[in-house]
Amino acid sequence: MSVMSSATQSTTPLAVQSGTRSTGFSQPYVYFVPLNGALSPADYEAGLALGWLTDDEVVKVSRYRSVSARNNGLQVRLGLRAVLSLHSELKPNEWRFNYGAKGKPALTPDLLAKTGLHFNLSHSGEWLMIGIVMGGHALKADHYADADLCFGVDIERERSSTDIVPILNHYFTQAETDTLLQLPSSLQRQRFFDLWAVKESYIKARGLGLALSLKSFSVDFSLIALGSVNVQLADKSHQTIELQQGVKLDFTEDEDIATTMVWQTVFGRLDQQYRFAITFGLTKQVNDQHSLRVESIDHSLNIYQLSLADLLV
Repeated sequence: MSVMSSATQSTTPLAVQSGTRSTGFSQPYVYFVPLNGALSPADYEAGLALGWLTDDEVVKVSRYRSVSARNNGLQVRLGLRAVLSLHSELKPNEWRFNYGAKGKPALTPDLLAKTGLHFNLSHSGEWLMIGIVMGGHALKADHYADADLCFGVDIERERSSTDIVPILNHYFTQAETDTLLQLPSSLQRQRFFDLWAVKESYIKARGLGLALSLKSFSVDFSLIALGSVNVQLADKSHQTIELQQGVKLDFTEDEDIATTMVWQTVFGRLDQQYRFAITFGLTKQVNDQHSLRVESIDHSLNIYQLSLADLLV
């Protein structure tokens, strides 16, 4: 089935038919969209012909030397615009973005004021992950120094070819390394990618990329509680995936802005190969003002799995 099956966006949102908007922080949504790096040339051209991308986005996509990277780059941009339009009356071609100093995307100030949407995205291998926080009209975007809200997501594919030892020594704290090496060797690679997903979701929430030292904070899995969450599929059926609550972030630098915020990280496994993490941060003042507090965010997640074909019809 072609993933470029239609040039029109459904006027009925798939995921937010009962959603509400407010000036406060409200429930988060997470979408998983499969990517097809082997699009046919006709499908690729059909994707461009939708007219959703800005001229600079078209140039960026066309610069990829790898055909699969070019295909995924197009699908990521189409998928983001389609998902955002599930939460707004704006059409996919009407979204405009600003980028932080380290490249983190956010809605332009006028669109943020109009829609109140904060988002983050990540892609790895065959999956695109998009996180949306609804509401928050009054919350500053997370690439500002005085941000009220920080929000980041990451999905990671476990790769057997990755030499994890030098990465451990360079990017992980001593506590993280020691804990990982105490595990049976068969589980060490899994835990490495678990840690990496959480670390990436946090630095993406901060919008600083690797300018923020991965050793400036430590991920603690010792207090996790195992659970599960229902994922709604495009056909309205559901599947259950593993979710881990109680992932703790410990900060090694007391003067860091992170210590002035309340943080919550949710970690899960999409399947045996892919894991994902979602990290939220709110200033303590804002967190105390809202009925939906960061500490309970894991109980209000709405998770969906949609194909690009579903989003483009």
